[in-house]
Amino acid sequence: MSYEIIDVNSKNLDQIGLFCKQSQKKEEGYQNKLEWIKERFPEGLKYKILKVKEPNKYSYRGFIEYIPSEFNWRGIQADNFMIIHCIWVVGRHKGKGYASELIQYAIDDAKRLKMNGVVGISANRGTFPRKKIFKKMGFELVDKAGDGVFSLHALRFSESINKPSFLPITSENVPSDEGVTLLYTYQCPYSPLVIKDVEKFADNNDKAFRVKLVNSVQETRKTVLHPYGSFCIYCDGKVIPYKAGLKKLILKN
Repeated sequence: MSYEIIDVNSKNLDQIGLFCKQSQKKEEGYQNKLEWIKERFPEGLKYKILKVKEPNKYSYRGFIEYIPSEFNWRGIQADNFMIIHCIWVVGRHKGKGYASELIQYAIDDAKRLKMNGVVGISANRGTFPRKKIFKKMGFELVDKAGDGVFSLHALRFSESINKPSFLPITSENVPSDEGVTLLYTYQCPYSPLVIKDVEKFADNNDKAFRVKLVNSVQETRKTVLHPYGSFCIYCDGKVIPYKAGLKKLILKN
């Protein structure tokens, strides 16, 4: 067998582990994500890892994470859809159909559960999925956010079903304080690195820095995290777009 897709669940999570930061399991971000995902399994979260045969060993080279829309940690409004939180295939294994197969699992599960469809997010920068993978799988573009950086794609199982959308970021849910405010969740194991980068950004620009953990779906909806959902950065009441794998931040003037 040249590859297999492993269904990671509450029974084998401690043995299989997570895809991201696989070699740094003792780090804070990994451990936080580990506990976070254990709490999500009862809500219907699915986590599947791509394991590929390489010359001398099998290696983890991709994964997908998805969850029913009522429990999604993204800035998405959707009724009875399956929401893809993350999908990632790395290195030379891109372009071989693995991402399509991972997405198909989400589609099949949504159909099995009699949902309305599947939703995913793409971005035109960084390590996020590009639009072409969703277009290839028959998804339609239904919304954009972040000055066009983020696109929302939906595969509706019927044209009569309402299109999903990004939750709007309004003045009511944007901190008005001067300085930099970072909201983050444990959903992404890279959050501690983001916190360090944003704090450095604030220091370099002589701005106060505040950080707040968002630890429930309800609070995610109330605060309306930036569409990707792992974290949201505000500076002087404005949203800061970000790029390059969550690390390099740019201030929108």
